[in-house]
Amino acid sequence: MTATTATRETFHFLAYGWDVTEAERITAGRPTIDISVEQAAMWFHLIRIDKAHAATVDLTKPTLIVPVKDAGHIPIDGWHRFWKAHEKGLATLPARLLTSEEEHQVRLYGGDKGDGYYR
Repeated sequence: MTATTATRETFHFLAYGWDVTEAERITAGRPTIDISVEQAAMWFHLIRIDKAHAATVDLTKPTLIVPVKDAGHIPIDGWHRFWKAHEKGLATLPARLLTSEEEHQVRLYGGDKGDGYYR
């Protein structure tokens, strides 16, 4: 679930949370890679998608992907774009991948930062 405060957008997934605003700042201007829509689609059953909002999103805006130990790479921003791309039958979307160090920097809680189930 993505939440927006007055100045910060965050993403909360299972026992983890990330600062999306900071992740966007860190990756601004970074080249994009193509990320598989189908790999993201395997997580749809765990994500709340507002289909009306998904219909309005810009598929050219890069998603943000973080590496998570024992889980692979997880989008922390762009779920509505993945849904729309999946519905349109697109194979990939542009993404910016954070490094492990950057993921740790933008992680608000979970894993070794505590307040989560996986420590």
